[in-house]
Amino acid sequence: MKEDVCDFCKGVGSISSNSCVYCNGTGEWNQAAQAYVKNHICQCIVLDRKFCPVCNKACHHDTSLNPKQKMDPGYGGMSVPEISA
Repeated sequence: MKEDVCDFCKGVGSISSNSCVYCNGTGEWNQAAQAYVKNHICQCIVLDRKFCPVCNKACHHDTSLNPKQKMDPGYGGMSVPEISA
């Protein structure tokens, strides 16, 4: 059944000749792969900038250089480091 296969490799057990890191090549469903596919950042930059290779859906970016999902710069949710005097 479709529910029993790894969400990342779609049950194949490998991605581009490499063993799937989420299911260890078994192709079986696991929560880590499901969570990653559900909340991943668009990876269209590695292919054609039109389709995401993780979910095979149209690009998740507003433009090719402006992602909708932005990474936290590491300042605890603030855009610049807090300066304490």
